[in-house]
Amino acid sequence: MRHLIFIFSLTVAAVAASGADGAKPVFVKAKCVDKVSSSALSSFREALGASERYRLVSSLDDAGRMDVVLSVQMSCTQRDNVVAVASVYGIAKCFGPRNCHVAFDVTSLRADFCDSSAAPECGRALFKAFDDYMNNPNRPPLQLD
Repeated sequence: MRHLIFIFSLTVAAVAASGADGAKPVFVKAKCVDKVSSSALSSFREALGASERYRLVSSLDDAGRMDVVLSVQMSCTQRDNVVAVASVYGIAKCFGPRNCHVAFDVTSLRADFCDSSAAPECGRALFKAFDDYMNNPNRPPLQLD
């Protein structure tokens, strides 16, 4: 019986690990420091973390894995109770600790406006826009030189 439990636990661990490995790494570089914009950015990052398709990484080299990483750049500015969020999507690959190449799709450039009363919803909408872009079969292919 102990052998069956051990084999079962190994199988469950292997399935869980393979599911995590299928998630695409995403690096987010953002300049969103005001109260409302940082709330929207936090909500965007939470949606990424909750997704089974993506995993948030803290560097372009994906902790030394040197895989291709999806990249999101955001810039926010706030005036009164409204935030403008500009974002663009791309890919990156590092060939060494200080040798990373990034390619952005300029057609993915977008601007969104967030009201202070709906910052979390805005972050989720930003995530949906990113996910829709990444799953669009007609998006232009990106090349890393």
